[in-house]
Amino acid sequence: MGSTPAGSRPATAVPGVVAELADCLGGTVHLAYAQASGLEAVVAGFSRYEAQTRALTRATALDQLHRLPYDSPARPDAPRGRELRLADFVPDPPEAVGLFVPGTGLVSGNRYRLPAEVVWLGERETQVEPVMTGVVDLGVAEAIAEIIAHDVVSRWWASPRRQPLLRVSAQLDRLLPAGVMAAASGLGLRVSAFALTGPDVTIAMVMVGGEGDTLEVAAGRTVRSAVGEAFLRAMAAKAQPWTALALTDALRRFAVWHREGDYAAHLERLGVDAEPWLVGEPGDLRRSSWPEIAARRFGHEPVAVESGGTGVIGKVVCPGAACYRAAPARLPCPIP
Repeated sequence: MGSTPAGSRPATAVPGVVAELADCLGGTVHLAYAQASGLEAVVAGFSRYEAQTRALTRATALDQLHRLPYDSPARPDAPRGRELRLADFVPDPPEAVGLFVPGTGLVSGNRYRLPAEVVWLGERETQVEPVMTGVVDLGVAEAIAEIIAHDVVSRWWASPRRQPLLRVSAQLDRLLPAGVMAAASGLGLRVSAFALTGPDVTIAMVMVGGEGDTLEVAAGRTVRSAVGEAFLRAMAAKAQPWTALALTDALRRFAVWHREGDYAAHLERLGVDAEPWLVGEPGDLRRSSWPEIAARRFGHEPVAVESGGTGVIGKVVCPGAACYRAAPARLPCPIP
């Protein structure tokens, strides 16, 4: 991928977490790797500061979520709150393990008790997905946007004819920072991008092929913001060691790598060229917050999980989102 080490900086404010930085694509994209308590985070940014900050935040969240205590309803000192069940996340749920973790509603501020399966990071075998979706690395709003993106794509993948897929690959020079596409082409990387648009949010799917193929999705208020984030996620996925992935994520990543041509042909066949005006910055989106958008979409407010009682949110879950169990399709959906 043409990466060259660019030094490392210890995270002095977060004991035990170190972020290493590397430049790629001629310095137009920066990768950061961070580790805490054996848990790894790889993120990408269009600036060194963005990449390092996100890596440190994500590694810290993973570490603190990994240490979360789980309680059973039988405990007399168990935190109070409305109890959510697996059925609130997954249709026809598997048998629950009966452990819970406290959470806070991001619209109402109400307290909840969440089934542990939707919070676990993959260190335990479970039939519930996703594993890493909703972990905070940039902010709470961005974590909610990630869940919305996965929800939209998983529903679309199961029934793609219900919503048109817009092909925006020809506009990538306008959608990504200057020099990114030229550097990618110079290194033999193939980048294609598609968008699903709605009244509140745009979802982007970006596929990066060459030296290992990845397909990632992101949500934004504009095509530009969604494509930029999905591209960064795809670049980070190319650098992520497969050994650090949960089994379900590794299997999806392998499916895209092994069947790149099938995925690319599937998206190209369904896509229609976007009108140039759609690529611009639209000005008529409602100024709703991401928690409110999620609450309208899922019929339930998103719930935040605090990291070890520190007051810092490590993960967000959204009851009602379709991504907690993958829907069958001709090609496996490439995201949870």
